[in-house]
Amino acid sequence: MRKLSFLGGLILFAAVPAMAQDNPKGEVAGNYTYIRINPGGGAPGENCHGGGGSVAGNLNSYFGVVGEFAGCKVTGLGGGVSAHALSYLFGPRLTYRASGNFEPFGEFLFGGVHVSASGGGATVTDNAFAMAVGGGADYKFSRSVAIRVGQFDYLYTKFGNTHQNNFRIQAGIVFRFGGR
Repeated sequence: MRKLSFLGGLILFAAVPAMAQDNPKGEVAGNYTYIRINPGGGAPGENCHGGGGSVAGNLNSYFGVVGEFAGCKVTGLGGGVSAHALSYLFGPRLTYRASGNFEPFGEFLFGGVHVSASGGGATVTDNAFAMAVGGGADYKFSRSVAIRVGQFDYLYTKFGNTHQNNFRIQAGIVFRFGGR
């Protein structure tokens, strides 16, 4: 009985640090964004550089809801043509918060994308369905600041009957608030 009481006390003592972990209630991030756009239909892929941000609310230590917004400019287009893409995605995020400073996460987001292209005095715009599946990792510097070391996503878009399989990379800074 004495050994069982000692074992129970030891387990309780070990569980206290796990309960005292500092998990933020919310996060706001600013990111550099790179998207490799594959337009489909035999057209060559294009690079799109820009920035974006996200807002996340954490419902507990591992599950949160996130909204991501990003914009980029397609580079390498000739002949006075310019193109831009704006994405807005929402969905769940799972984060593994261990006792260390490294916090990997995965997410599954749905939303839309708006593209515009102009050249020769004409402008064309279109909106489409978008979905991102991927994840990344944050490195926690302090209770309120982390660096998004990298986020890598498969970004699916569908314009009309054309399906695009794109790749997205993001990195930036995360501001965390409200401890749990």
